Amino acid sequence: MLGSDKIKEKVFEALSVRRVIESGWLTALLSLYIAKRREAKVRLKHIGDVTLQREDFGALARLAYNVSRCWPELPEELARTAGSLLSQGLLSPHEFIPWLKSVLQLTYLCNKLQSQGRKAMLSVSPERISLEIDDTYIAFNPFCITTTLGDTFVREDYGVSEALSGLRGRDVIDLGANVGDTALYFILHGARKVIAVEPLPNVARCAEENVRLSNVADRVKVVNAALGNEPMSVPCYQAVYSSGNFSTLKDSGPCKVPGVSLGDLLNMIDDPYLLKMDCEGCEAQVILGPERERLRAFEHIIFEAHPHITGVSNEKLLVSLKELGFECRLHKMLDPKCNLAIYYCRGTSNQTSPS
Repeated sequence: MLGSDKIKEKVFEALSVRRVIESGWLTALLSLYIAKRREAKVRLKHIGDVTLQREDFGALARLAYNVSRCWPELPEELARTAGSLLSQGLLSPHEFIPWLKSVLQLTYLCNKLQSQGRKAMLSVSPERISLEIDDTYIAFNPFCITTTLGDTFVREDYGVSEALSGLRGRDVIDLGANVGDTALYFILHGARKVIAVEPLPNVARCAEENVRLSNVADRVKVVNAALGNEPMSVPCYQAVYSSGNFSTLKDSGPCKVPGVSLGDLLNMIDDPYLLKMDCEGCEAQVILGPERERLRAFEHIIFEAHPHITGVSNEKLLVSLKELGFECRLHKMLDPKCNLAIYYCRGTSNQTSPS
């Protein structure tokens, strides 16, 4: 049974959703939560008539509620921006709710950072989504955001204090950069240079755009390539909001992108400090493949293991890294059923860089 505080929060969520619904709010509320129907029609501000599933209505309610607590004008700005993207054809009607859910992830930063005594400001326009944290600033093209933003900035999948504490002024290789959110995360924590590798052409262009809007193009180099020695066939276009699940091991398409080796990437930096891998399976190729000795060049490795894609157990990867002189530990278990997990590995003092 819900406690009184939780009940109040649910009530405020239901009331807050009126900030983005122009008409049909009460009918939808009664239909979805009292009559237990699956969907209801409403008219959204700046967007028009849409049919909302129950979970979508709930997502909008949480969005409006959480945003309004810190940034009262933001729900209206979000609706106006979504309407502009739809009218320009940059956002299709079926992408609208996933897009809003992606932005929703960032709104949770407000409460998190304020509880830490820090300042945060989020602003949205048809040109950019700007996020200011304390005295730092990053920005995203509104079309170039995914649900991974929440994983990166709210859940902080790569927030390993041992690695971040020494990151300032050092270099990072980011395998599986997606829209550049993790590269920007490392820049916010002081990285001097990030090599951001993303195989999907349109997603890599989004990463470049986000890097440009954040004014860090001199510190982040986006490489549109796939890990390997041969060119790789990939989709020419992948919906940005779902691009985080793309894997070169199980998906292909008509566009060719060049292959890039770990050695090639190391030649692009002077001071290899951190290797981050979230490349939906390529981590096994790096850790077990012919270039595995090159991993000794890094002081820290943070990687997401995908045994359900590679068929390689997490234990086998950890044994290989231990042989290379790394001490590893589980950082986050994302899905116990398929052993999807993030590991952090620190190089021991007896490591030597490969020639």
